[in-house]
Amino acid sequence: MIEILLNDVTLEGDRRVKVVSDSCIDAASLPVVILRSANVRTWSDDVLGLHYLEATWPCREPVAIRVGEWECARKMVLWKLAEGERVSEALKLAMAVYGQRFKCFPDYAFMRKLPKTISDGFEVDDVVFLVSNWVPAGCMALCKGDDYGFETVAVQE
Repeated sequence: MIEILLNDVTLEGDRRVKVVSDSCIDAASLPVVILRSANVRTWSDDVLGLHYLEATWPCREPVAIRVGEWECARKMVLWKLAEGERVSEALKLAMAVYGQRFKCFPDYAFMRKLPKTISDGFEVDDVVFLVSNWVPAGCMALCKGDDYGFETVAVQE
């Protein structure tokens, strides 16, 4: 038996998975995909006969995020930038993940703090950058505007 205890994204923008099993476990035996670059830690509780595995890695994948006043979670790609990674390079990679997963391209890229060369509302590769405090620091969140009320809707008379 393998049970997933935790599968979430931290406020720092890291994917975190924690599982428990009644037999020895490793990352390859899990029902969730763990990146090879993940920081994996295992331990056992001999008294209970349980084995644990916890893995964390920088989130660079599709996620569903729900923020305070939003009615429901919204699908987007959350991309944690590596140290020294250029936003323009990260945008291209995140757009590829977004296109592969959602079969379209994003309209918006939200960041907690924009680079000095980009101002709020600046457009790069048809993606509008906006400052938003719900995005984990050091991350970029890409989404489609028409799904989230960011674009105006024509009113029929």
